[in-house]
Amino acid sequence: MLKRLSISQFVIITSLDIDFDDGLTVLTGETGAGKSIILDALGLILGDPADVDAIRQGEEESRIEAVFEQPQDHAVWKFLSKGGIAVEPQELHVKRTIGRSGKDEILVGEASVALPFLKELGTYLVEIHGQNANQSFLAPESQMSLLDAFGAYPPGVMENVAQAWDAILQIAKDLEDERNFLVVAEREKQAIDHTVTELEKLGMKKGIHQELAEELAQLVNTKGLCELFSSVNSQLIAQNGIELSLARVARLLETQKDPIIDKMKDHIGLALEQAREAISEMQILAPTYIDVDTSGIAKVEEKLAALKGIAAERKVPPEEIFEHYEYLAARLDRIRKAPAKIKEFDVKLISANEVYRGYAQILSDERKKAAQRLSDVITAEMPPLKLPNAQVEIVVGENQNERSAHGFNVITFTARMNPGMPFSPITETASGGELSRLILAFKMILQQVQAVSTLVFDEIDTGIGGAAAAAVGSRIARLAETTQILVITHSPQVAARGQQHMHVSKKTDGTSTKSVVNVLTLEERINEVSRMLAGEELTGESQAAARTLIEEAQSAVEARKARLTKTP
Repeated sequence: MLKRLSISQFVIITSLDIDFDDGLTVLTGETGAGKSIILDALGLILGDPADVDAIRQGEEESRIEAVFEQPQDHAVWKFLSKGGIAVEPQELHVKRTIGRSGKDEILVGEASVALPFLKELGTYLVEIHGQNANQSFLAPESQMSLLDAFGAYPPGVMENVAQAWDAILQIAKDLEDERNFLVVAEREKQAIDHTVTELEKLGMKKGIHQELAEELAQLVNTKGLCELFSSVNSQLIAQNGIELSLARVARLLETQKDPIIDKMKDHIGLALEQAREAISEMQILAPTYIDVDTSGIAKVEEKLAALKGIAAERKVPPEEIFEHYEYLAARLDRIRKAPAKIKEFDVKLISANEVYRGYAQILSDERKKAAQRLSDVITAEMPPLKLPNAQVEIVVGENQNERSAHGFNVITFTARMNPGMPFSPITETASGGELSRLILAFKMILQQVQAVSTLVFDEIDTGIGGAAAAAVGSRIARLAETTQILVITHSPQVAARGQQHMHVSKKTDGTSTKSVVNVLTLEERINEVSRMLAGEELTGESQAAARTLIEEAQSAVEARKARLTKTP
């Protein structure tokens, strides 16, 4: 419920704090005193657009603050938690400051929020009805929500439709993505196919670039060793090689018996022996380093160059060519499979639509049954509201072009005021006063299934009086037994029903004007209702009539409480 509304520097209000009781609060006063201004301020708290012209003349900003108190299990706390607003589930403070400079600051608790969030939050807190404030109630989507809240369908009926619709959207998205992919990929298929084929010819595998580089380095090193050993070997055993030269020298020295050359013989002999050992070692190593085929160097170089060329062309590092190959191969595979995948999605989409139609039809059937029940109970509310011939019919249409997560129904609240007349949408059927009573009848039934715990009726009695106004007052009072109701009224029959009566007036000092709100005592209420009955001049008769209206209203409340107490 709305506990307090504080308004500062707004239109003709300088500073105003209004504390509201639960039950029925009526606001009365002369036209232009500021009753609608209070509603406009509340509208800002509920997410209405800001208007800098509403800032009091001579001031730079207006401040509006509201305090709400909701049960811990109220849906608003879950909404706030989902929105990341950390507040204790007890009192909710909403503050809005608008400035001439364009400032529009919104605080929910201590958190700053955007206007769309505030507007959605407002739907959990207060619902305003009046000649210019019924759009949300009359909107088709609202009428569907109201019917569904009333319907109490079997478990899963609405959830199945929503899930089936989500499945359709997902499959449709996958199908569209695959089609878009194929359109783009077909243009690059030939290039990808060519690249994949060329890489596979190179023996593509993980680490291929490093492997080829290492193989080339090894081959180049081996070739160098081969050339080295070949040269050394030729120097050792060739015709003019060291072995033959040493052997010839040794034979020459062998024939000489001069002690002078004996030492030389020893050196030459040792050198010859070591040369022959070197030759033996060379013969052992020859198969490895002399007879090795290194002709593969050119082939490896060619593969490595081809690999680097493809990497450069694809703009990837050579070291990452295998990973790029895997990406291309996978993409090529997807391109090849895309036509079959598209056909698969087409089949899935057909199946998903069939599932959706089945669930949506079940929901539609449930809505039609609920619509009949709601039509009957709303029609039953017409006579007490002095519309004895009025009938309400909730029309549940089916339109496959209007499919959504909520099914394919189009809900229309229709009515006729007199028998024999055709049913038509209530906005086209009812006059201002009749429409107000129709909406009140709906609220009498639907309020018990709605989360909003505060209703505001702005001059719901416009265009009616006498018995009709008394009937409206009676039904509002009954609704106020379970819901906080705020009513702006010019009807004494409605005003007399208030449990809390506030009078709104203007005061001026000749240079400025401001609104004042006073909570009336019983005697002040009698005088105010008397004024509403007879005009500014109070008479004994009008005061007596006013007292009677108020006492009858109080007696009706007590009688109803007594009946409810006796009900087992």
